[in-house]
Amino acid sequence: MTTRMPSHGRISSRALTWEDRTAWPMFLLSLAFFAAWVWLLADPELDRGYRGALTAFVSVTWAVFIADFALRLVLSGAPRTFLRTRWFEAVSLLIAYLRPFVIIAYIWRVPWFRATAARQRARLLLMVSMFTFLFVFTGSTLVWLAERHDPHATILDLGDAIWWGFTTISTVGYGDFAPVTFAGRTIAVGLMMGGLVVLGVTSATVISALNDQIRHTATLRAHERDDDDAPRDPNDSRMPG
Repeated sequence: MTTRMPSHGRISSRALTWEDRTAWPMFLLSLAFFAAWVWLLADPELDRGYRGALTAFVSVTWAVFIADFALRLVLSGAPRTFLRTRWFEAVSLLIAYLRPFVIIAYIWRVPWFRATAARQRARLLLMVSMFTFLFVFTGSTLVWLAERHDPHATILDLGDAIWWGFTTISTVGYGDFAPVTFAGRTIAVGLMMGGLVVLGVTSATVISALNDQIRHTATLRAHERDDDDAPRDPNDSRMPG
């Protein structure tokens, strides 16, 4: 019995099967990594024991991400294609602040979401919502890192930064917090401009999903009416339900 090798430039079924089987565990592990990472950032006065445990967990989890990516790269049988189609995941292994966005990729891979059209719509909404949150969170975190050591800064902790980020992207802008450094303001401009695009895409996605659901419901009701109006067989003695 011979083992069929993947065709040139095509990722092997073994790598794709591995991704399907590990989608849920890697998704949950990514969420745990994100939570631990945020905790470390948000609480500079964290107990030494907790900080050590969280740092160890983040380090081990990071090693798991690297090992998983390397294994899939080997299983793919087409390294160039694999890297070309998963380049962002490769970059996220080098830049920690991009790693949370890979959660979206894991959502895409979960087989459960591919079963029905309704689940596919739910997956799309979940991915867009997650991207919006991560976009604001990452931008806010970078602003906080740029501002926290400036004596005139008003954004002094991560909580304030996230609050500022969401009020900014939602165009509310209470004005109680604002970046004062050049780096912080530059990142803020990027967050504002990107926020307009993100909110536009999010709104369009939600409206599209609602329209699809309305059309689907209308189609089902039309089929039900057609079934009720269809002529019955006079020899059929069954009572209508």
